Amino acid sequence: MKNYLQLWLPRIVLAPSFFLILVFVYGFIIYTGYLSMTDSRMLPTHEWMGWDNYFKIFRLRHWKIAVNNLFIFGFLYIVISTLIGLLLAILLDQKIRAEGIIRPIFLYPMALSFIVTGTAWKWFLDPGIGIENIVHLWGWEDFKFDWIKNRSYAIYTVVIAAVWPYLQTNHYPNASSCLPISLCNSCPPVNKGLRFGHCFNSWRSRKGDRTACNIYVFVYL
Repeated sequence: MKNYLQLWLPRIVLAPSFFLILVFVYGFIIYTGYLSMTDSRMLPTHEWMGWDNYFKIFRLRHWKIAVNNLFIFGFLYIVISTLIGLLLAILLDQKIRAEGIIRPIFLYPMALSFIVTGTAWKWFLDPGIGIENIVHLWGWEDFKFDWIKNRSYAIYTVVIAAVWPYLQTNHYPNASSCLPISLCNSCPPVNKGLRFGHCFNSWRSRKGDRTACNIYVFVYL
């Protein structure tokens, strides 16, 4: 009876969440795809139009601009955040002198909501009250940084605002630095996530609470 309960209890506990995700996430995705092939406007209708809506979108100038901006954002975001995150992780792993200052800078975004960080970057990039205005007050009147109001450069301001909050998710080398390899090799041969979590708990109980490592463990897993 005990083995039977251990087998089915996790499934029973996860079943409601699995059902809700199946209906309200994937079900709505399928329904949205269906509506995209109908004559729906503000309210859904069921007059079938097939691929006509997509052909109309592909012919729009705004579609080409959107695809171009998506490519620019995706490429720059992935490359910059990965390279800078990797570089910073390597520097922090070398126990540099300013580690105590640098580490909170990159962990701080995890404590802020996207609304707060978005509003802050809007202020920084606004020519009237942000970086451009501050530089003007310092005496450099010719300095210009109005990318957020420039059609050609606005997408790059989005990249700048998006890279900073996610730099800490690229500190993956630090997860391994929290644990000695010999300890992980001695853990039971379960899957990677459980094995690493088991090792971390064992190491923390032996060496005390290492708060800085907690965040990186979740990133590593």
